[in-house]
Amino acid sequence: MAEILSFPGLKGGFAIGLSWQHEEEQPSKSILRARALELGRNMRWGVVHKSAEGAVQSGFCEAIAGTKPAGLKPLAAIVAGQHRQPWMGLFHLHGSQYWYIAVRQGHAVIAGGDRVGSLEELAALRERHRALGEWTEVEGTLRDLANMARASKGVSVLRDVLSGPWKSAAYPVAAVAGVAALLAGGWYWYDQKQEAEREAQLMRQRAIAAAQRANEAARQQALPWVDEATPTAFLQACRRSWNRQALADAGWTLATWRCRSATPTTLTIETNWKRDGGVAANAPGVLSADGNQATATANVPAAFLPSSRAVSVTADAQRSMWTYAQGNGVGLQLTMPPALLPADGKTPVDPWLAMTADIGFGAPPWLGAGEGLDGVVGLRLTGVSYEAAAQAWKGTGKLYAMRDGASLPARNQ
Repeated sequence: MAEILSFPGLKGGFAIGLSWQHEEEQPSKSILRARALELGRNMRWGVVHKSAEGAVQSGFCEAIAGTKPAGLKPLAAIVAGQHRQPWMGLFHLHGSQYWYIAVRQGHAVIAGGDRVGSLEELAALRERHRALGEWTEVEGTLRDLANMARASKGVSVLRDVLSGPWKSAAYPVAAVAGVAALLAGGWYWYDQKQEAEREAQLMRQRAIAAAQRANEAARQQALPWVDEATPTAFLQACRRSWNRQALADAGWTLATWRCRSATPTTLTIETNWKRDGGVAANAPGVLSADGNQATATANVPAAFLPSSRAVSVTADAQRSMWTYAQGNGVGLQLTMPPALLPADGKTPVDPWLAMTADIGFGAPPWLGAGEGLDGVVGLRLTGVSYEAAAQAWKGTGKLYAMRDGASLPARNQ
């Protein structure tokens, strides 16, 4: 089921949950109509997208009540080229709902790679896609999607691909009758109806603009890292879950374990299992297609207090992060976010940015190496993972920092 996202400061909406198909060349209107009919008559809305590498795709979704396709752009087409391929992303929307995107050759969205659902619903799909080869895995929130959605220039809006000229033999007669009716005096009624629609549209636009101004005022005061746990608090919560984690279960052995933040009061624990003499009936989770692997996902309660507002400027934050890594002998990959597009004077820009930090620990981080993470101002961990085959522990996080010349918003009194 497709959904619509809207972001403060950005015009129009962004559709997620489309069905994507590869096209050898730019499809004609008749081909798009045929594609939609093959998927079902409810799949009325479609779009054609060509990536920077030349990959052509068509995407379709069912009509969404209460809106029109002309104001919607496919979010998957916008964000597909913003990470190195192949990559898959999981973005928290609200409550238990997430958006999943999977992108491979030519920065094209693969079949099934644009889905909305809960973690449990998306787990099996992600595992099937992981079997296709190596991936770069990305996680984020609505705020990350809002930053990426700003790069929507050049992406076409959706349209109703099933609409078109009537092909009935009675069409000429109906057209002549319609013209005659208008000439007979229907213009007055038509003008009145159009005026009412224009007034209603103007009122809707004013309401949307007022809501956007209110959202933008709140967004400028919001500091996302304040609502995220400190590294130490996050690691201790993950440690409690790890201490309860079985390494084997009825002939199935733990292959990977992952602890990641879901909400300020919830952690998500993902486990992958490998068959080691057991049978499918005892698989701890969702069984893979070949019957030799299983995946399980569980949410566990956590209680995190708000953290500090303090962050450094970008250069100081990078220096502090590298000092921690070098001083503790751990691997580090620090990645800057995508560059901002030239400002148009209307699109708001956050005064801060979030770098991605990937840390390679030699052992569980709560046994020593993680003790210095709180000393890196602005660092918030988002995940810790263990891979049994390599005996490797890894951490992921966001390093928040201020943009050059920017300052934090004042506290609300």
